[in-house]
Amino acid sequence: MTAPDAAGALFDPIVARLSHRLSIVIATSAETADLLRADGQRPETHLRLGRLARFYRDADNQLPRVLAVRDLDPATIVFRRGAGTASTIRAGRLWLFDVQAGPVVAVLSVDLDCAPLVLIPFLEDLYYDDVTVDGGPLDAVAADMLDGAGASVRPSGGSPLELTSQRHQMVFTSATLPEDTVQRLIYRADLDANPEYSSIQYPAELNRRPTSGAAVGAYVSVLAAQQDYVENCALLSAVQVVAASCKIRQVRFAAYETLLRVRELGTARATMSTPHRRAELARLHQTLAEQELALTFGVEAACEIGILIPALRVENFHRQLVACTGLRDSIATVSTMLTRATSVLAAEEASQTTQDAQRQDLRRLRYGVALGLLSTIAIPVGIILGFFGGNYTQVDGNRSMFDWSHYHDMYLAVLGMIVAAVGVFAALLLAERYRIRRATTSGR
Repeated sequence: MTAPDAAGALFDPIVARLSHRLSIVIATSAETADLLRADGQRPETHLRLGRLARFYRDADNQLPRVLAVRDLDPATIVFRRGAGTASTIRAGRLWLFDVQAGPVVAVLSVDLDCAPLVLIPFLEDLYYDDVTVDGGPLDAVAADMLDGAGASVRPSGGSPLELTSQRHQMVFTSATLPEDTVQRLIYRADLDANPEYSSIQYPAELNRRPTSGAAVGAYVSVLAAQQDYVENCALLSAVQVVAASCKIRQVRFAAYETLLRVRELGTARATMSTPHRRAELARLHQTLAEQELALTFGVEAACEIGILIPALRVENFHRQLVACTGLRDSIATVSTMLTRATSVLAAEEASQTTQDAQRQDLRRLRYGVALGLLSTIAIPVGIILGFFGGNYTQVDGNRSMFDWSHYHDMYLAVLGMIVAAVGVFAALLLAERYRIRRATTSGR
């Protein structure tokens, strides 16, 4: 067992922070340019990770990285509900994290001196963005930090950074709390609750010691009397899970939009040009491939951390958080949507291929009939020239070859051959057009 940073101590001590710390983890609309590589500094540059730092260092290209961090003046942080409580804001800090195949994640941490239940109004304010920094909204401060970080961000149609609905709050205390207080914090309501009807999970490894505890909910988690590096590891897990929740929401919307577009292509088959339709099908196919890649590396990979960080408490908290947020169920749903959309797109591509083959057959038929028509016309012309160029008794040298009254029988025979050839060509052309139209109509 390796020794911790504190000399002479076998284990790192429990955090000795006098204030309660609230941290809200919020996914933003911003994404860095490289989908498979997170930008920024290693988390150990700003967060103490203790004996687990080397594991985070080895897997830093798959774990969150720090884009920017800024200490906030407590006097400039204003809460709407929390302003009327008996509390004091001791410190504030705003973080920006980048996550592999995910969005930029903002984390606002605030240290408060107050009773545990007084944290509830602050949790409400943080969750509903009823907090200002320097008189402005939180997203404006985060956007300014992102701009100052110099990160390469993907262009978006809206503002450079907006706060999304995917978020998770964390309460860190230096002393254990009664179970009833924990449920009030997690549900953000100072009300009694029936413990038999609760979705709160208690990670076994974080509750192993009687002097510490932890509880995980879908939107709020409480860690009490843990070591500081355990708190920091839990925060990084929350960053990764929130980013994955935001990414799977984006993939779901993209899959639905792709399905709608495929259906539009099916209904507009008769009016859309073939090259345009083929190009649109190829673009949709590429979009689905990108969404499947994002689902695998941005969401599914975030569900397990034990293979990267072999620590029982970190892995246990991460799994409980994934379970409470329903991330695996969302993955199954969105994966099914992508599969169905891919099947529909494949059917449209097969229909387009069939239609292209029919058009190619029609084109070959036209060429064949055209050549036959030319041959049919050339042969009578050759017959006429051969007839008049020959030494036949029917040819009168004193009459013009265009004398209809004398040569009408021969001209009628030749004209009949030409009319018959043109009729056959027109009939074949109309029949092929009818077949293509019927196949196109039945394939809608």
